[in-house]
Amino acid sequence: MKKLTYAICLLLLFYSCSKNNSVKIIGDIPNLPDGTIYLWKETMLTKIDSAKVTKGRFEINFEHKVKEPFYLGLFHVDKNGLKRIFGFKTNVPKWGSPTFMSDPLINIKGNIEDYIPVNLITSPEVIFTNSPIIKAGKQTEALYNTGDQIFGNNNPEKINMIKEKLKKFPYSYHILYSIIKNKTTFNTHQTDDFLKLFDDNIKQSEPYKGLVKYNNKVKEIKKIVFPILESSIGEKAAVIDTNYERHLIVFWASWCGPCRLEIPMLKSVYESNGKNIEFISISTDDDRNSWKNALMQEQMPWKQFVVDQKNPSFNDLQILLKFNTVIPYTVLVDNNLKILGASTGLSSEQDLLLLIKK
Repeated sequence: MKKLTYAICLLLLFYSCSKNNSVKIIGDIPNLPDGTIYLWKETMLTKIDSAKVTKGRFEINFEHKVKEPFYLGLFHVDKNGLKRIFGFKTNVPKWGSPTFMSDPLINIKGNIEDYIPVNLITSPEVIFTNSPIIKAGKQTEALYNTGDQIFGNNNPEKINMIKEKLKKFPYSYHILYSIIKNKTTFNTHQTDDFLKLFDDNIKQSEPYKGLVKYNNKVKEIKKIVFPILESSIGEKAAVIDTNYERHLIVFWASWCGPCRLEIPMLKSVYESNGKNIEFISISTDDDRNSWKNALMQEQMPWKQFVVDQKNPSFNDLQILLKFNTVIPYTVLVDNNLKILGASTGLSSEQDLLLLIKK
């Protein structure tokens, strides 16, 4: 009897460890042409599944072992090679989402509506389309009732809006991920208030624990020393040279189009200002070979470093330089690491010259 009980326990343990989570997407879109629909995770470059579309009908069954919900999106390619990028209507005014959450069951029924994006030049082989209203689970519901517009500012109105959303959707991973993404925007007291409002299930998750750890570290910012990073010759080296009074630090990556586009402009500004201001580039590449290949191509004549997001030093840089992971990010600091100015996104030469004059 004991052996039988032991065997059953082992079987249950094996089952619980090996069991996959799943996402089923059922589509019935009469005006969607025959072709193939692709499921992507996080970005369109990461295709994770696909299905044939016949007379507007398709079904995707995707299995995964990820504990926490994640963002998913769709695009479709018809038999003529025309690509349709799906967007999803939400309950947030003037905000549509490119994604839904990985709820177990997603139903998409109705007709799509093609549209032309404002202020965006697109290829004639790409069409943007609004999906019919989708029926999904509670994570997507929270996403479509929250949006992302309330997280980029820490004024009292926005903070109260986030708290109200948390009270309504304390189980929302989208809200958690959005706070994490914008964590440099909020002070430690505001983040503490957010953390208290999540439900017990989220409080057991790794992303939540990571945010708690980050916030506790911010509270001791005076103890954080600027990290030593890996240089372009593969050695650990000091980033800041205190012989300069000011330091222009640019976060970028080899795969980031806008980052690469602004390099010629950075070179131009460096030529006229490099003697007075220290220029430093820090790549967030995970792939060292991609980073080194980009360095060979770009030939930037100033110091180059790399740090990926798994490196403990990455959090230190986020805290010290108010870096929220969006690149390109350019920040001007003095020898005391006081931030004199910063900008996010592709800069013009005029914008950069104004920044370094601060």
